[in-house]
Amino acid sequence: MTAKIYDSKPLVRRMIEELRSEAEQFYKQHQRSACLTQIIVGHDAPAELYSRQLVRACQTIGLECITLTYPFETQEEELRAAVAMLSDDATTDGVVLLLPLPEHIRQRIVTEALHSQKDVDGLGPSNAGNLLLGFPNFVPSTADVVLTVLRDADIPIAGSHAVIVGRSNVGGKPIALLLMRHDATVTICHSHTQDLASVTSSADILVVSAGRPGLITADMVKAEAIVLDAGINTVNGRVVGDVDFATVKEKASFLTPVPGGLGPLTHLTLIRHILLGPR
Repeated sequence: MTAKIYDSKPLVRRMIEELRSEAEQFYKQHQRSACLTQIIVGHDAPAELYSRQLVRACQTIGLECITLTYPFETQEEELRAAVAMLSDDATTDGVVLLLPLPEHIRQRIVTEALHSQKDVDGLGPSNAGNLLLGFPNFVPSTADVVLTVLRDADIPIAGSHAVIVGRSNVGGKPIALLLMRHDATVTICHSHTQDLASVTSSADILVVSAGRPGLITADMVKAEAIVLDAGINTVNGRVVGDVDFATVKEKASFLTPVPGGLGPLTHLTLIRHILLGPR
């Protein structure tokens, strides 16, 4: 069999139309465009790629997008102060701290300085805690997109066994919590998981967000599984996912490609959070 390759273009078009209308309403109400500020510390190729794509998405919708770049040597206190200043800025409607941060900067210390209503990617402790408890909150956009795609493709979640590969704060953990909220039985795998293939091959829904190109191959996938690739990696100048697309498409029943799958929806979902608020 050959998997159905998810085409996000129709949903992208619908979202762009919806968000442009919301951006126009925002401008009429506030007499200015909505403004997103993204922060990058040091150099990370996937983060910088994501940043450029986010700028283009904001331009398409009609948002202002400001990118603040800091050197790797930036100290934790300096970054926290910058985030706190943006948090109090009335003309800043959302702040995104692109990960990973240098090891000497603790994500918690920095995101604690950001008001929860401006933490549009759900990285701070308030939004993360509300996600865990099932309260309205901003959800990391990658996790939100996984749920959106499953709904758009009419794939049932309740009662399924979902395996998440990766446990990051922006990927694996929030994805797992969202799928549990919708009654999936969830297993989370990570770098210390023993016999990864035996776990992933039991998944009805397999979501991969590990940041390792080609990690998941066909022998690690259950026949007719639903596979969502949330990886974004740059290899020899090409953007590739965490799933070996060529082999897995011959075994799964549904597969999201990289590029062109979840990525365009991720940027639009983040913009949606700014314009429409938390879920």
